[in-house]
Formats: sequence, structure tokens, C-alpha cells
Amino acid sequence: MLEFVDETLRDGPQSLWATRMKTASMLGATEYLNRSGYRKVCVASGASFETAVKFLSEDPWERLRALKAYLPDTEIDILIRSRNLFGWERYPDEVIELLFRCLRDAGTQSIKIFDGLNDINNIAAGFRIGKALGLHTSGYLTFSLSPVHTDAHFARKAREMIDAGVDAIIMGDASGLLSGPRTKTLMAALNAEVKGEVPIEFLAHHSMGLALESYREAILAGVRRVTTACGPLANGESMPSTLDVLDIANELGIPTSLDVDAIRRTEDYFHWVAYKENHRVEPPVQFDPARYEAFAAHQIPGGMISNFRNQLRELGLIHRLDEVLAEAGRVRTELGYPIMVTPFSQFVGVQATFNVIQGERYKTVPKELYLYVLGHYGKPPGEIDPNVLDRILKGRKIDNLPPPVDFNGRVLDAFRKENGPFRSDEDLLLHLFYGAKHVSAMRANCIHVTGRPTIHQPLRAMLEELARDTSLSTMKFEQGNVRFSLSYQ
Repeated sequence: MLEFVDETLRDGPQSLWATRMKTASMLGATEYLNRSGYRKVCVASGASFETAVKFLSEDPWERLRALKAYLPDTEIDILIRSRNLFGWERYPDEVIELLFRCLRDAGTQSIKIFDGLNDINNIAAGFRIGKALGLHTSGYLTFSLSPVHTDAHFARKAREMIDAGVDAIIMGDASGLLSGPRTKTLMAALNAEVKGEVPIEFLAHHSMGLALESYREAILAGVRRVTTACGPLANGESMPSTLDVLDIANELGIPTSLDVDAIRRTEDYFHWVAYKENHRVEPPVQFDPARYEAFAAHQIPGGMISNFRNQLRELGLIHRLDEVLAEAGRVRTELGYPIMVTPFSQFVGVQATFNVIQGERYKTVPKELYLYVLGHYGKPPGEIDPNVLDRILKGRKIDNLPPPVDFNGRVLDAFRKENGPFRSDEDLLLHLFYGAKHVSAMRANCIHVTGRPTIHQPLRAMLEELARDTSLSTMKFEQGNVRFSLSYQ
């Protein structure tokens, strides 16, 4: 049996809609998602919590409880970003425990934890704390393309995750660079190491047009749980659609528990949401070898490239974009091949931009990169170039560097005393992660949506939409032998 994990409410909007999916839009889909037969539905991450607070004026805790109420038969899954959790600092175990307890009490049953360096030391405490609270824990291994990210590297990291006590391992490719042949060798290495001790799940983005062949190889290798999204929130920078991967399973003769009618209704619903909110629905990407090679050289995410383009245009330097991207590939190599996900893609990209614009490499080094080479964020996958390390550190003293994080430290009592009182532990966490200014603004303008909105039948919704067009006087409809017209003023 092949099981599916749904990312329509989390990764899909984050990859395609700038994480701007509203609570009401999510709740409107729950009737169909709850009976679609998914093993889990991932509904939130640090990015979605932050966007809800800062940009949508919605309480993410209220959203989470409402989703659980309307998905009673579905396991609720959350993505955790290493020790950054839902913020940008690195937090001690005390904060991890409070966040996980609040997530569990709000309806979460499963968490998946990743680290942008695949440094298991950064996330082992999360697995231990999550399991102690009764949460199902998955370790998310992030794929990357580099000389150090070999099949043996990922097999070794999988063993470290098992030793840390995970319930499952996710092999995830957020870059879209994982090809079918590489998937085949990678999964063989993982299977040989894991030996069935825990399940291996699979996830790949479709940004290079390679995901479907990767899913096929993963399924052939014995993966029995895959992650997808419904059609309007799939493809492009997101992952493949559920129905496309279901076609692969059917072709291979592997049964599933999916309700296709419910999934098609989910797709219809989100096509409507995309139309109402003016979101583009991405077609499947076609593989382009030249585009693949260009992206593999630097691996800067598409959203960051857009930001670079805008910034360079404002400086009158748009003609140097290719130089910045080429320099990013060089900087990444020198820094030990960090995986190009938040925050490391920003570190590499910003440094590359400084190097090109200033005409002298590493003349200016942001504090964050200084902390990276000092090991503040964990151990890089590869060795940092000694000459670059000397250039960054030699003769420099950066003020206001944060002290090393004491992972056993106690910070919450002091935070309560200095910033409280708080309405609840949930409220405390929002203040800790995003600050009083943003939380106060969210409270002042909060849009409360706790009930599932009424979803009209497609025909009624179409009629209501057409009725708003004052240029129309008559509507004619035909379905088989049934024909009728409406005239109105």
C-alpha cells in the first residue's frame, strides 16, 4: 500500500503563493481533504506562522485548532526548522518543549524536523522532546548536489537520525535537482543502511521537471509513503500533483487508499480560490538540460533570484546578475557546500553580491556569515576553504556577536518577567518569535475565522460570479439534452 502525505496547505502555498493562503481558504477545503485518504496533512511551518502574524492578521494557533476540528479523521503534521523552530534565533530545549507541547495541545500529532546543514546534533533534541510528548517524529534529510553530498553522506546521516530515535526518515529534495538515476542509487544506499528499521518517505519538488521520474524510482525502490499537493498548488516550485503520482502507482500496480473523487473536488475548490485571489496555477515544468546545469551551478532559489534582480536593477547593475550567480556558486564551494535553503542561501547570495559589487572578495562580510564560519549554526557539510576562512576572520572583530546558545539554558522565566504578562503560552511563543510590535498589530486587526465557510455548488458559484458582470443580460446553459436560459436586468 502506498500512502500519501498532503502539502496543499503548507508547502504548496509557500512555494507558489508566497505563503499567503488565508485560514478561510484552508478551512473551505477540509471537507474534501478529510475524506481524501491521506496518511497525514501538513498544515503549518515557521514560515506560515510568521506570515499569518505579520501579513494576514490571523492567529496561527486559532488556525491550527480550527483545522484539527475540521480534519478529525486526519493526522495533522507540522514542519520544524531545526533549533530556529518558528523564529530566527537558535533556542534551547526549554523553548522546544514548550512549542511542541502547545502544538500537540492544539491538535498536532506529527512533526518533521530538518536542519539546513543536515547536522543531526542540531535536531536530535527535537526528536527526543517530541517523542516524550507523544508526537510522531520524522527526520527530514535535505538533498543537495555537491561533491560532499554523496549517497554515502545521506546514508550516514540516516543512521545518525535512527540513533537519535526518529520514527521515520524523509528523503526530501526542495531544490528539484534530484534525477531519476540519482534517486535510484540514493534510495539503494538508504535502504542498505536503514534495513527497514524505520520507514523511509520521499518528497521532491518539480522545479526542474524531474520530480515524477524521481517518484517513480523511489516507489520502485520500496518507498511506501510519498508527499504531494493537489493540482492548483502543485508543479512549478512546488511538488508534483497527487493525481500524477497516483497515476504512477496505478501503472506500477501498487494500491493506495486515496479517494479520487474527494481529491478532484479539492482541486476544483482550489482552482476557485486561485481565481478569486488572483494566484497563478502552474503547469508542469518541462526538463531543460541547459536550465538544469545553470541552476545546479549556484542553486540560489528562484525567489531569491527575483530579489537579486530587483535590487541590482535599482542599483543600475542588472547587467551583472550572471556575475552574481556565478560568484554564488564559488562562494558556496568555499563555504563547505551549505544546502541552499533558509538561512544559508541568503548567506551565500548576500556575500556573492558584495563580492561582485565591491570588486574585492570578502571585503565586507555580514555578521551572519561570520557566525556561520565560527560554527554558530552547526557543522558545514564540507570543509571551509582555509584561505577564505583566514580572509573572513583575520584582523576582524565584529561587535555584538551573540553568545553561544546554552541548549540547557532557561530563558522563559526571564522573558515572561521582562515582556509579560501573556494571555497564554501560545501568546508567549508568538511574542518570543515575532516580537510585541507584530503580535500587537495582529491582535488589533485580527481576522477570526473558526467556522468552515459555506461552499456553494459549482453551478451556483458560477451563476453568482456571472451575475456580477453588469454587461450581461442573458445566460444560456446546455448540459446534454437539458437547455435553459436566464434573462435579468
